[in-house]
Order: sequence, then C-alpha cells, then structure tokens
Amino acid sequence: MARQTGVIQISGTVGGVVFAKDGTVRQKQGSNKSQFNSSASMQRVRENASEFATAAKAGKLLRDALRRVVAQASDRLMVSRLAQKMKQVLNLDEDSDRGGRQILAENLTMLLGFDFNAGSALSSTYYGRYDAALDRAAGNHTVSLGEMNPARDIAAPQGATHYRVTGAVSTVNFETGAFNSVDASTAEVPLSNALRPAEVLNLVLPVGSADDALVVAVGIDFYQSVNGKLYPLNSNAYNALSVVAVG
Repeated sequence: MARQTGVIQISGTVGGVVFAKDGTVRQKQGSNKSQFNSSASMQRVRENASEFATAAKAGKLLRDALRRVVAQASDRLMVSRLAQKMKQVLNLDEDSDRGGRQILAENLTMLLGFDFNAGSALSSTYYGRYDAALDRAAGNHTVSLGEMNPARDIAAPQGATHYRVTGAVSTVNFETGAFNSVDASTAEVPLSNALRPAEVLNLVLPVGSADDALVVAVGIDFYQSVNGKLYPLNSNAYNALSVVAVG
C-alpha cells in the first residue's frame, strides 16, 4: 500500500483513490452488487436473502395489524423472533421454488403460542381458561374467559393490584399487505380472592377476502393502584400477549 510522505495534506477520495487521514492511500473498491445479482455462485445467497426479506415483511405486517396490543406487551428482541417464526411458516410452502416461497394462511398454525414478550409468557402468567372461536362467514369472533380466582389463577408480578385481559383479532393478507383489526378488554379487575365470573369478549371483524388470514391474540396487562388511580406496572415489562388461534 502506498503511503504519503510529502507535506501536502489530502483527505477523501480523488479520482477513485482514497486518501486516509493516517496518510495511507488505497484504490476505492467497486460495488459487489452486480456480482451478487448475476453470479451463479451467489444463487443460494440470493434465494436466502429473498426469503428472509419475505419473512421480515410478513412479521412487520402482523406487528402493524396487532399494533395496539403489541405495544402493551413486547420485548426488545420481538421483531427478530417474529421474523424467525415467519421464516418457519414460509418453509412450509411446498409448492413454490426455493427463493420464492410465500406465507400461506394454512401454514400459520406455526404461530400458535408465539409470545410477543418472551420475558412474560401467557402460559406461565394466566392460568384461567380461555377459548377463541372464529366465524369467517359472519365476522363474529369471540374470546371466552372461564370463571376464575385472580389470586390463584394469575401469576402477578410484585406490586400489581389489578389486571386486565384483552383479546384481539386481525385479518391479514400477506400477498396484498392489507390488514384490519379490533380488540376488546375486560375491566381492570382487582387481584383478589373474589371469584371472577365467566366473560365473553366479542370481536366483530368481517373477512374481506378468502385469502385473508385471521390471527387472534390474548394478553394480560398489570396495573398498580395509587390513591385510587391505576398506573401501568413497570413500563409493561410483565404484560403478556400470545397468539392463541389462527384461521
């Protein structure tokens, strides 16, 4: 590598030659984009890059569709974890060629049990019974919550005095990028030994197309009562949200 020894101070790129601040001089490297797009040896890399991009786009679409509830319960690695899960869904496409596989609604069962907040899984936080029922024809969907004892059936974090259960349903079209969603919640309920009666959360959301996927998520939020006012507990770090049904 050439090295500048004179008194002329040059920094930057001149005529394809890079002058570094430490005095070294090197030729500017060309772009590898053309090689990436055309080289036969890069074929597998291009295929993998295409499918990872498809999975990441699908994950963002689902996050956008469920934004209202995801904002209440997610961890800092949720975006990458969801993209990895979507890549698993994409791998189930047996009809398309490698590099062109797609997210198909019939393969979304891979999402069942996905926790948006890995630090607070719904299965280890809420032990009450819940059932999701989807009605594509009528657009009337429900999340049924069974009778429960909050003090016994909820693993509440220290400092929590109240909780709220939320159900959300989204229609997502992974081909067009269209989505819609609705959610419904219980009241903020004290974490006491008082028996909580069964309750049904009604989620009315028509399905626009046969290609639309339905995704249902159920979550629990925690609050602390101070002077009669409820405050979200510890920046939502203990809240849970999980995919419980697809259709």
